Amino acid sequence: MKMKLLLNSKYYLILVFVLTFHTVLAQEPNTQNPPQATENPNPNPASEETIPEENPEDPKWKKAEIRVIGDKKDLKRIPGSATIITKKELEESRPTDNMEILRRVPGANIRYQDPAGLTMNLGFRGVSGEVSRKVLVLEDGLFTSLNPYGEPEMYYTPSIERMERIEIVKGSGSILFGPSTIGGVVNFITRKPPKDPKLTLQTIGGENAYFSQMVNYGGTFGNTGFDVNVLRKQGDGFRAHQGYFVNEANVKTIHQLNDKNNITTKIGFHQQESQATYVGLTTGMFNNNPKDNPAQNDKRSIERYSFSIGHEYTFSEKTKLITRVYSAYTERNWARQNYARNSRGSSIPSDALATYDGEPYTSRNSDTIWMRGTNAHRDRTYKFAGIESKLQTELETGSIKHEIDLGVRYHIDMAKVQLLNGPVTPDFVLYPNGPGTSAVVLQSQTSLATSGELRDDERRSAKAVSVYFQDRIRLTDKFSIIPGVRYESFSQTRSINRGRRDFNPVTFDYASGTNPTVQLDKTASTRNQIVLPGFGTTLDFARNLTWFTGVHRGFSPPRYESAISPTAEDLVLKPERSWNYETGVRGDITEYLSGQLVGYLLNFEDQIINSSAAGGNLGSRPVNAGRSIRRGVETNMTFDFGQFWKWNYNVPLDIIYTRTEAKSNQYTYNLTEWTRGNTNPLVHIDTNGNRLPYVSRDILTLSIGISSRSTGFYARVEWQYFSKQFHDLENSKSVYWYDSVGTSTDNRLLLSYAGIKSDASGLDGEIPAYELVNANIGYKKDNWSVFVSGKNLQDRKYISSRLPEGIQPGPFRQVNFGVTLQL
Repeated sequence: MKMKLLLNSKYYLILVFVLTFHTVLAQEPNTQNPPQATENPNPNPASEETIPEENPEDPKWKKAEIRVIGDKKDLKRIPGSATIITKKELEESRPTDNMEILRRVPGANIRYQDPAGLTMNLGFRGVSGEVSRKVLVLEDGLFTSLNPYGEPEMYYTPSIERMERIEIVKGSGSILFGPSTIGGVVNFITRKPPKDPKLTLQTIGGENAYFSQMVNYGGTFGNTGFDVNVLRKQGDGFRAHQGYFVNEANVKTIHQLNDKNNITTKIGFHQQESQATYVGLTTGMFNNNPKDNPAQNDKRSIERYSFSIGHEYTFSEKTKLITRVYSAYTERNWARQNYARNSRGSSIPSDALATYDGEPYTSRNSDTIWMRGTNAHRDRTYKFAGIESKLQTELETGSIKHEIDLGVRYHIDMAKVQLLNGPVTPDFVLYPNGPGTSAVVLQSQTSLATSGELRDDERRSAKAVSVYFQDRIRLTDKFSIIPGVRYESFSQTRSINRGRRDFNPVTFDYASGTNPTVQLDKTASTRNQIVLPGFGTTLDFARNLTWFTGVHRGFSPPRYESAISPTAEDLVLKPERSWNYETGVRGDITEYLSGQLVGYLLNFEDQIINSSAAGGNLGSRPVNAGRSIRRGVETNMTFDFGQFWKWNYNVPLDIIYTRTEAKSNQYTYNLTEWTRGNTNPLVHIDTNGNRLPYVSRDILTLSIGISSRSTGFYARVEWQYFSKQFHDLENSKSVYWYDSVGTSTDNRLLLSYAGIKSDASGLDGEIPAYELVNANIGYKKDNWSVFVSGKNLQDRKYISSRLPEGIQPGPFRQVNFGVTLQL
């Protein structure tokens, strides 16, 4: 593993010292909010920003962040559902990962699949959350996914410890951003350079050997401000053999050249190693020991480097031009041990190293996993770069005011994808009764091959041009209409150098058994263009209340593997598209009651049905045959008893509720018949009206807190409920196993003895409803704080997912203690 120096504390501090005097200039320009007639030196006092109030005439404080929403007051400008998670909320909840805090956002659905939420699976309003492919996730307005236009997976996730606030937009305001906006836009915002030099230390430790240490140092000297952040996080995970660590270092600076010119940059480094695995538990294993993990030899390592530089030119108080260049490099290597499941008539593989089953029921079909003596190395490298220029201006036509955003972006993606098959683990001989006695041949159970023979070797790339325009037309001081349009043109290329020989382009599957690797050297490309209109309105019908409506077109590009076949054939797939409609009200009803109520309808069409197995190319031919409809209501309300009774304490009661009716509007096609031209519904499965996978119909969060306005004390208790989910579009509930040992009733009892409707393998069945209790308590003074946070205090054992390959439990109880200090 590279950069091991970060593990040593003295080098940790040396790195902070070196980066402190780094002269590269960083801090991102604003790409969302038009300039105001009068600049506000502290643009977000409501969220407790780091920069203190300064002289508004001082040009160095005319900072422009990349924001999707902006300040709390800017919520009035968004023609759709929008949420801001403030610095105060982050400090008082102390989440250990992004999904923990984001599942409090109305409409969010999440699932865990690794020991620490390192892979973010996030969706909104019933849109698939698989590796967050349908949600655009940004950090300070910049891409965070591997390849936005070809492989938008979120295997790298910005660390929540570094964040000052989070913005989420699911409505028409997302027309300024792309791609992958069907599910919405999430923008993580990091700390800005403070005015005075400030060193901040944060240390957190807790159960499961969890430890987190973060160091921040920043300040402003003359016309240059900078902020340096270094983070180390590690733990054993909440299941066996799931240790991990994360190292990060980031630098932001801003330099005010003169009254009209800002130069900004940002440099980031992320290193991660974890025992993340695709192998889930069987039903019996989950009931016997949900903390078990058969894949003790799996290891995933990630290194990511990012850089951006921006220039902002201010023509006048009402017009500015923002240009930025950005790039990122990610190396993701993942060694995963091969395994087999027992099935009717199967026998233990000759290279099996270990057997895992669901005691006390040890002989059920599909309830045993054999970990084998070989592995596969999925080594991948991703790069992207781009340049974007955006003009923000205000103008008037008669008595009508216009706030205009006009921008263009050129972006390129590149990827190198390889799979290496590791050799069989070498045997070793043991003489249990001494030399000369009978020998026992064993295989190593603690280590597997660190490399292997090249099987798959590909180069992938994408190029995209985006143009967007939005005009906020203020017809009156209270009523605005907001038309906009976005144009996307992108191409994708897949060059297949090596691959398996026996691939059937009709069944879209590989021949079973031995399938030799051959040199293919084939290349294919595909091109798509799409126009994405949007229209919204906002009406301030009371002092602090806004009614909004919006409709917009969302889209998501096909992945490389979907768009182009393993034989380098352009499959002529269209982008997935959606029409998103919504209307709602938000604002402060009184000084003690505020909230948002939204109704929405999302019509998702041209969905790519692709049953390829995760991490490989098995399955059926992808087609644009999917359709689904989502209807729902989202609300979040806060009633502050402290404000109501005029106490010296704030006592907010939060109610966050989502009702989602997400249903299929299609047949699940027999894709072999589809490719042969047979669209007769009688040969397909009717899933019309079935609920979509991994979407809880009802999600409810109730929390009550207390915080002193004078002493710095705060506490909060939270209860969350998630209704049951289905794993597949057929809404399978359970699969029963029959043999000569007993009746089907006997076996039915075995498979649901813990109330889990599932097959024995754990691969299919319902995701039962579950509820969680979380709590936080802390005390803050001017320059220090202490806190205790508890997650899942009841230590509920629940199923978070059956993907990728079996039952993945959700995080168990985690209690952390932390301190912060500012110098």
